[in-house]
Amino acid sequence: MAITMRIGLEKDFIPERMSVGELAISTDTGLMRYCHGPNKIKLIATDEDIAEMRKMVSDFDLTVQQALADIGNLGQSQTERVNTAGNTQTQRVNTAGDTQASRVRAEGTTQVQNVQATAAEAAENIETIGKAQINAIKEAGGGVEQALSNYFALRRNGLVFTTKIYKYATSTSPVGVKMNANENMVCEPSVGRAKGRDDYEQYGLFHHFTCNFSVDENGFNHVDALEGQTGFTKYGKVQVGEVTMSAWFGIEDTAEAVLYHYSDSQTELTPHPMKESINPDGTLSPFMIHAKYAAGDIDGMPYSSKGLAPANGCQAAQAKNPISYTGMIAYMHKLGGHYCGTTSWDLFYRQLMMIIKYATTHSQSIMAGCTSYSAQHMNLVAETGVTRVILTKSQAASYVVGSYVSIGEMGEATNNDRYYAYMHNLAYSVKILKIEDVDDVNAAIYVDAPEAFDTTLTTCISTMPWHSGSTDEVAGSDGSLGNNTRGIYAFKIQGIETGVGAYEVLGNVVMDIVAGADGNPARDVYVCQDASTLSSNIATVRTSYRKAKAQVAYTAANWRYISEETTDTDLGIMIPTGTGAGSTTGFADGLYTDTETSGQREWLALGVLSSGAVAGLWGLFAYAGWSYAYWHLVSGVSPNGTRGEWQAAA
Repeated sequence: MAITMRIGLEKDFIPERMSVGELAISTDTGLMRYCHGPNKIKLIATDEDIAEMRKMVSDFDLTVQQALADIGNLGQSQTERVNTAGNTQTQRVNTAGDTQASRVRAEGTTQVQNVQATAAEAAENIETIGKAQINAIKEAGGGVEQALSNYFALRRNGLVFTTKIYKYATSTSPVGVKMNANENMVCEPSVGRAKGRDDYEQYGLFHHFTCNFSVDENGFNHVDALEGQTGFTKYGKVQVGEVTMSAWFGIEDTAEAVLYHYSDSQTELTPHPMKESINPDGTLSPFMIHAKYAAGDIDGMPYSSKGLAPANGCQAAQAKNPISYTGMIAYMHKLGGHYCGTTSWDLFYRQLMMIIKYATTHSQSIMAGCTSYSAQHMNLVAETGVTRVILTKSQAASYVVGSYVSIGEMGEATNNDRYYAYMHNLAYSVKILKIEDVDDVNAAIYVDAPEAFDTTLTTCISTMPWHSGSTDEVAGSDGSLGNNTRGIYAFKIQGIETGVGAYEVLGNVVMDIVAGADGNPARDVYVCQDASTLSSNIATVRTSYRKAKAQVAYTAANWRYISEETTDTDLGIMIPTGTGAGSTTGFADGLYTDTETSGQREWLALGVLSSGAVAGLWGLFAYAGWSYAYWHLVSGVSPNGTRGEWQAAA
C-alpha cells in the first residue's frame, strides 16, 4: 500500500475525508495523528498519549524543530531551515507566546520553552520522536525495515562532511581540519551521564538506533526489532546492534594531506558506498548494522548481548572460547553460515567516525578505552567464606568499583598470567561492588561472586576486560563511564562499545608473510567478502579472498608508532604502511610485526589492559598466528560477513 502524507494544522484534519494510505502530520503538535489504513482510520496519538509523551521526554521543542524540518521540507537542507532567519518553524519553537508553547503550558506539562536544552535531552527527544514516526509508518503498512528506510530517506540531504588530515611529512600533528559541512561542527564525548556537545545528532546521517539483528541464509542482514518495540531485548540469546543510515565515503589523496569525506548520498567527493551498505547481491541497502557489543558466550554460542564477559580463550572453566581467526570460523557459523567475527569494515566505520567527528587520528586523546588498567595483587589476610580480598589501601586504590576482576588461588604456582585456569578458580570475571577500609592500613575489595570462597596468602586478584553493556548508561552516542582518557573505561562511538580491555580479532582478514621488495618480511593483507567461504587453508585464502592494495609495514619485532595509513576503498580497510611517529603524533598508535619470514597472522586491533599508548583505533598487533586464542583476544558478532560488489551505474 502506498503511503502519502498530509501536513498541516491539526484543526484542519477531518479523518472521514482522508484517503486510504494517507498519513496526517500535525505541524502544531509535531506528531503523526491519523493514519488511514487499508480498512479504517486509526488515531495514532490521542491527547492523552501526547500528554504522556511530553511527561516522558524532556524538552519536546528541539525535537519538533528537527522533525518538522525533516518532514515539512522534504528535500530542503535541514541546515538551511534551521539557520534561516525568520523561519516560521524556528520562530514557533523560540517564541514564548507561540501556539505550541501555549498548548504545552495549558496542559500543565513540565516542558522547557526554548531550544537551549541540554544536549542529552535533545538526543533523547530525537530518538523518541524518530521511533514514534517509524512505528506510525510501520502500522500504516510495511515492517520495521521499510519504516527505517522511509525514516532515513526523509533525512538525506547530500551534505558532505570532510576532515583533512595532513601527511606526516607535512605536519606531524594528528589534528586535522574540518571542511565543507563539517566546518565549525563540534563533538565532545560524554562522561557518564554528563552529555557532551554533539552537533552531529541533528543530522540523519549520524542517527543510530539500538536493534536486534539477524543474518539470513543468503547473507542479508535484518533488523528484527528496535529498542522500545515489543520483542526487543538486550539480554540473552540475541544479537544487539546499532542500525544507522547507509552512507558513502571518499578518500582524496593530495600532495600534502589526505581528505576523508562522508555523506548520506553519492557525490563527486563520496563515490564509494560503505561496505556495510552493500547487500550480498550488489544492491544497496537503506541502512547498515554494526554489532553493539563484544561477543559473549551462552551455551557454547556467541551473542552480542548485554551483561556478558567477553568470550575469550583463557583456560577458566567458564571460557575456553575459540576466539581466533581460524577458531571463529566454526564458532560464528554455529549461528549461521554468513555470521563472522568483527570485520574490517566494522573497524573502518569506527575509525572514520573518529576522523570525521573529532578531526584527529590520535583516538586516545579523545577516548582511550581500557588500555591502562592491568592491576594484580596478592591477598593479605586469609579468610573463610567471604566474597572479598584484602589489600593495602594504596593497592586497593588501583581498582575501580563497577569494573571486573578474577580471583584465583594460585597455590604453589608462580606464573600469574590470566591465561591459566587457577587465576580464575575462585571467581571468574566478577564485578567489584565496593571497596571499604578494614583498618588504618588495609582495604577490602568486595565482588559479586556467585558463591563465597576461602582466601589464603596465595590468593590473587586481577583486573579483567569490561562486560558488555558497560557503556549503556553513558549519555549520547560517544563517551565513557568515567574520564575518557584515563585508560580505565571502555568507550562507545556511534553507540558501538569499543576498547573493553582486549584486542579485537578481525574475523575476515588474514596477513600472509611474504618476501618484501626491500628484503624484509612483508605482510600481504587478504580480506574475505563472503563469510560462508572463510577458510584456514592458505591456498584457498590466496585464491578466493581479495588481496588489499597495500602491505603492512615491517617493524622487526618492535613497537613502532604509525605515521601513515593507506585506505583500500574497495575493501574498506586501513593498512598501516608507514612508521616513525610518536605516541602523540601521526596516527599515534602502535604497530608490531615479528621477524618470521613465512606463515600467517591474525589482525589484532585496538589494545589490551596493559597496552598504554600503543593502543587505539589504529593499533595493530601483527605477531600472533591465525589460530592463536588467549584471555585478551575478543571479537564481535558481525552481520557484515558477506558483502557484495557494488557497480556504479554506467
